[in-house]
Amino acid sequence: MHPKLTPEMREALLEKPGQPVTVEDDQTHLHYILLPLKVYQRVRSIFGDESFDVVDTYAAQSAVAGSAGWDDPEMDVYDDYDSHRAVP
Repeated sequence: MHPKLTPEMREALLEKPGQPVTVEDDQTHLHYILLPLKVYQRVRSIFGDESFDVVDTYAAQSAVAGSAGWDDPEMDVYDDYDSHRAVP
């Protein structure tokens, strides 16, 4: 079943192209989001897999952080940031 957009929904979508639009069921008062299929597919690919655990990404994050210069000795100054702050 593919419900059709009401003219009001279509107008709201046209006012914010590519952006999500909140709609309310006038009987249940529940709120829903209308968004373009491409946006939904991107979000679903990120959050749709219930087996996703951020811990699984730690190794990749560590590799990227190291390659981004975090291991650079010049970054050591940030480890002692508070001692360099002006105290009012």
